[in-house]
Amino acid sequence: MDSLDHMLTDPLELGPCGDGHGARIMEDCLLGDTRVSLPEDLLEDPEIFFEVVSLSTWQEVLSDTQRAHLQQFLPRVPEDSAEQQNQLLLALFRGENFRFGNPLHIAQKLFRDGHFNPEVVKYRQLCFKSQYKRYLNSQQQYFHRLLKQILASRNDLLEMARRSGPALSWRQKRPSPSRTPEEREWRTQQRYLKVLREVKEECGDTALSSDEEGE
Repeated sequence: MDSLDHMLTDPLELGPCGDGHGARIMEDCLLGDTRVSLPEDLLEDPEIFFEVVSLSTWQEVLSDTQRAHLQQFLPRVPEDSAEQQNQLLLALFRGENFRFGNPLHIAQKLFRDGHFNPEVVKYRQLCFKSQYKRYLNSQQQYFHRLLKQILASRNDLLEMARRSGPALSWRQKRPSPSRTPEEREWRTQQRYLKVLREVKEECGDTALSSDEEGE
């Protein structure tokens, strides 16, 4: 907004207000990071607003630099299509609909409703931060519940492994013929107890099972 700084800070000659002394009631507005004071009548009276924000202002008041700056916010058209650019500006100042309404009419309503009042802007920012904190909190609760469900599922699998542990021996690979049946049984039981301890440690279960007590 650097190219428009002097337009935002220079007083507008709109004539005397209703108090009969020529004093104007000014209202602060926060436009991005720029704080400006604008006449209250300009913000609240659509007729005055569109007398100032008009095609004649665009053509006769703004400099080439200012127009080039503002054109950045218009829909993009080919640079060599001056006629298309002019048609776009005419549609804008005539109040035609740009899919979701006319940008100038939308801006006038926002000014009128105090959308750019510094206190309103501050409150809106606080609301956004509060909503974001609620979002983070809801995400935290969701993942907490998910973790509890995962741990409960792992505990169920642990219990199933504990109950069906002895039956797992037949799933092991065929042992070497040099081992006796007692050795095979002992190795199978030790492997089962090792897996059982690892799973219990992951789940935070410190209680001893009946198999571990008899180890």
